[in-house]
Amino acid sequence: MIVALDRQHVGKPHRIDDQGAWGDFDGDGKHDVIESESIWTALISLSAEMELRRLGHSVYPMSHGRYSQRHKDANKVGVDVYVALHLNSLTGGTRSGQSGNYGAVFYDGRSSRANGPALADAIGAELGKLPTLRSKVRIWPAKSTDWTSRAYSTIRGVRAPAICYEPAFLDHEHHRVFFENADSVSVLGQALARGIHAWGQARQGVT
Repeated sequence: MIVALDRQHVGKPHRIDDQGAWGDFDGDGKHDVIESESIWTALISLSAEMELRRLGHSVYPMSHGRYSQRHKDANKVGVDVYVALHLNSLTGGTRSGQSGNYGAVFYDGRSSRANGPALADAIGAELGKLPTLRSKVRIWPAKSTDWTSRAYSTIRGVRAPAICYEPAFLDHEHHRVFFENADSVSVLGQALARGIHAWGQARQGVT
């Protein structure tokens, strides 16, 4: 399979300084670079790419352009799976530890059961194997008409099964275990890769 890993919130020509969400790791009330979503999604993307390639898949890394153009590029390449990489935060770092305690996987609500929902379930199953997120993974259809519309906008133009991956909260104390270093966050990328691989195997009837 060809898997597009789109590190969103970076490479936007109209919003050069967008770094996405953030969490106040040290409690100083300041937004430090190391506390930014865009830094950690880079590491998640790299670990997912390494695992996907190890499992025999091709990877199309993305990190430039408006989302609509990225969707067109993914369609042109003919990817089999598209992942919009994000991290969550409710507080922006202002009330550390008070945000959601779950990982989220959104799929295009228009997709067939065998595509979006099944792919999201496979990724969610792998994510849920991590002790911190056990029984705390949420799978949601993303639509243009409800609270999931922002997730929907990250994947809406892609023809292939597409996922918005938000595996953890930067501003939740229980999730800090993921954001200590490159090794600690790599499990989020590896879970993503293994979920994609499991979905692909199931489609081919491989057990």
